[in-house]
Amino acid sequence: MFTHFLGTVATVYGVLAALKSLLQTRQMLARRSARDVSALFLASYAGGYAIWLAYGLSSGSLPLIVADTVGLVCAGLTLAVALSLRGSLTRPATWNSRNTASIPQRSQPHTPAVGHPVA
Repeated sequence: MFTHFLGTVATVYGVLAALKSLLQTRQMLARRSARDVSALFLASYAGGYAIWLAYGLSSGSLPLIVADTVGLVCAGLTLAVALSLRGSLTRPATWNSRNTASIPQRSQPHTPAVGHPVA
C-alpha cells in the first residue's frame, strides 16, 4: 500500500516538475528570443528524461513511464522552441543576430569628455 502511494506521489511530483519547463517556453515566446537559454542544457535535460523513460519501459514502472513521458515531451518542446527562435541550425552565426531588435537596449550613462566639467 505504501509503495503504491509513494509511486503516485512521485508521479505527480515528476509531472509537475516536467511541466515547469513550459514556463521557460512561454517566456521565450513572449520575448521572441532564446538568447538567454542554453540549448545544450535543454538537450541534456531532454536526454535525461529519455534515458529514464527507457529504464521505466524496460522495468515496467508506470510512475517512471508517465512522469518521464511528460518530461520528455515538455523538454523536447522547450528545446524545439529555443532552437526555432535562434534561427537556422545550419547557420549558427545567425543565432546571435536574430531578433535582436526585440531585446531592449540598456542606455549608457553620459560620461563627459576628459577635461570638461559636468554642468
